[in-house]
Amino acid sequence: MLDVQVDEFTLVLQTTKRPSSIEGWQSMANIIINDFVRLAKIETVFGKLQDAKESLPQGYSVGYSCEGATFYFAIAYHIDFIQMGVCIKFSAHAWMEYRKQYELLYGQSIQLHQFFANINNSLLYTSRLSRIDIAIDFINEKISVNTIYNQLSKKNQIVRTAYGRKNNSNLSGLTHNNVTSTFYLGTRGKNIKALLRVYDKKKEQLDTMGIRYDEALQYDDWVRFEASFKGTYAHDLTDEIVNINTDTELKNLLVSALTDRYQFYYAKSDRLTTHSKKMLDLLNKKDFMFSSPSPRMNLLEKSQLHILNGSGLFPYLFKVRDIWGDEGLMKCVAFLYEEFEKYEPNDDVLLWLKKFTALYRKQGYPFKV
Repeated sequence: MLDVQVDEFTLVLQTTKRPSSIEGWQSMANIIINDFVRLAKIETVFGKLQDAKESLPQGYSVGYSCEGATFYFAIAYHIDFIQMGVCIKFSAHAWMEYRKQYELLYGQSIQLHQFFANINNSLLYTSRLSRIDIAIDFINEKISVNTIYNQLSKKNQIVRTAYGRKNNSNLSGLTHNNVTSTFYLGTRGKNIKALLRVYDKKKEQLDTMGIRYDEALQYDDWVRFEASFKGTYAHDLTDEIVNINTDTELKNLLVSALTDRYQFYYAKSDRLTTHSKKMLDLLNKKDFMFSSPSPRMNLLEKSQLHILNGSGLFPYLFKVRDIWGDEGLMKCVAFLYEEFEKYEPNDDVLLWLKKFTALYRKQGYPFKV
C-alpha cells in the first residue's frame, strides 16, 4: 500500500496594504492574524491561542501558540520587519491533529487545497508557502532503506529528474551496526531548496514512541520518502495548489513534485526501480481519497504503555518481590501510593487536564481491571 500526504508546512501571509509607518505594523499584523484565525477556525479546532514566549519560527520576535497543545503550531511576526510578514507554521503532528479535529467537528475531511481556499477569503493578506514537506509512504511493500542506500552508495542505483538529468545531490546516511535506517539526498541547511529523506518510519515511531506508534505496530514494514521544498520551489507549488479542486488533483501534484526531482534507476539496465515505478503509477489513479488521520493512541494510553513497557517500573517491582516476596511488594506499592499523594502537578499537567478531561470522561477508562 502506498499513501501520499502533506507532512509539515510553513506559510507566510503578506499584508495587501502596507502601513504608513513601522509603528503601525504590530497593530496590522494582529488584525491579519485575527482574520486568518477566523477563516482557518484555529481556535475552534485547536483551542485558545496564547502568547508564545519560546520556540518561535526562526527570525520572528512575537508569536502565538495553542494553549495546552501537545504539538508544535505557531503564528508569528517580527515587530520591526514588515517584509517578513506573518508566519504560520504547522508541524506534521499539528497538521494531522488539525485535519482530525476538523473532520470530527465539521463532518468532512480537509486537505491543503481546501485549507488554502478557506484562508484566502481575506482582503487583508495574500498567502504563500515558504516550506512544504511531501511524503509517500510504502506500507507492507517489503522495501528496505538499507538496501536502497547501499545500492546508491555502490552506484548500482542512480537518481535522475523527470527530464533525465542525473541528480547529483550529496548522499549521506545514518548507520548503526552496519544498518542504515535513514539517508538523505541533498544537504541539510537553511538555504537549501530541496532535500529528500528516506527512512524507516516504523523504526522511528517505535524508537521514539511517536504519535503513530500504535499504527506502526500493525505494519510489517513502513518506509517513507519525504521531500522538503523551500523558497521558490514552495512558492511554485503554492501557485498550483490554489487552483486545485479535488483530492486526485492534489495527489497528482504532490507525487509529481517529488518524482520530478527524484526518480531511482538501476544503473546497469537503466530501468526504473520498483519503488519509483510504484510512485509514478500513483499518477494513473483516477479516483483518489487521502486517508483520514487514524485515531492515534490517546495520551493516557501512551503514558500507560510507557509505564508498562519502557519506564523501568515493572523491572523494579519484580526485583522487590524477588528479594522480599509478596509482602515486600505490597509494602512497596503502598509506599509509592503515599509518595503519589504528595505529588504537586505542574502547569503543563493542569493545562492538559483542562483540555482533555471532558473527552476522557466520555471515552471511559484506558485500562481494564
